[in-house]
Amino acid sequence: MSTTTPADLENSLQLAIEAAAAANDAANDVATLSSETHAAADRLDKFAQVMKPLMLGLIAGAVLAIALGGLVYFRTLSEMRLATATQTEALALFSTSVGDLQEQVGSLETLGETLATLQTEQDTAFAQLEATVQTALETPAPVAETKTEGPDPLDPQMLRGLSDTVEQNHQQTRDAVIQGLSDLQLAVSRMMADHATAAPAPPPRAAPTPASSTKPREAPKPTAKQAPKARPAPNPYTFP
Repeated sequence: MSTTTPADLENSLQLAIEAAAAANDAANDVATLSSETHAAADRLDKFAQVMKPLMLGLIAGAVLAIALGGLVYFRTLSEMRLATATQTEALALFSTSVGDLQEQVGSLETLGETLATLQTEQDTAFAQLEATVQTALETPAPVAETKTEGPDPLDPQMLRGLSDTVEQNHQQTRDAVIQGLSDLQLAVSRMMADHATAAPAPPPRAAPTPASSTKPREAPKPTAKQAPKARPAPNPYTFP
């Protein structure tokens, strides 16, 4: 006969029941963990599906931004090179214009010196002419006849015509020189106004004008000096 007592059998059954309950609990825990794992996996899949287009968009945006930045950089670099070349060419043109302006100023100074020399020569010539006329008027002519006659009326006319001719030629020459100086000063002023924005050029010195400083000496009018009453007839061939 079996030696197992009812108490031992009851303990064995109790242990079996507890083991079965523990196994059921473990199975329930495993099932719960498995369901939670599947739910987490589903959530990760949904998050991945949502984040994938976003990441692709971010990557595409970054690439596009880099491309646009490169285009802007190269375009700016090209514009800077073009601006540098333009400024270099403008500087060369300005240097050429300044050189031309300096040449014009030098020509203006030379013209002023020439005009001053011409004025001096004219003053000297007028002084000589005045001295010659004065000498011719004051020096008595050789006696041609014994009887006394009045002054020859041809002498005042000749002197007046000579004086008028010289004065007219001098006036025409002076007007032509003044007109040339005015045209040259106008051209220089326009050139300076066109290039005044880059750098101020030295202003041209104005040439001396003969109209205000020195006036031509007019030959004395023969009518202003009366000949003596007993003066003999002058010889026209003695006039210089």
